[in-house]
Amino acid sequence: MIGVSADAQETNDAFRKTLDLPYLLVGDPGGKIRGAYGVKWPIFGLAQRVTYVIGRDTRIRLAFWSELDVDAHTRRACAALNAPSAF
Repeated sequence: MIGVSADAQETNDAFRKTLDLPYLLVGDPGGKIRGAYGVKWPIFGLAQRVTYVIGRDTRIRLAFWSELDVDAHTRRACAALNAPSAF
């Protein structure tokens, strides 16, 4: 699992350490990764909150957008990872 944020890498590193997160956080202040996945609000240019589950075969198994229900990202990703045909 990898998290991507518009913040600088140093900010992501500190955030990860503070919460003791077991996965990588990658800083994307230039927006290259976010742009490649099309997760910027077109009018504001801000990043959307999107969760992707990508299989070993590089196919996207889940693309879930929600700005308001942060916990749904975890639920949906776990369900996709546990689906018998997911990988």
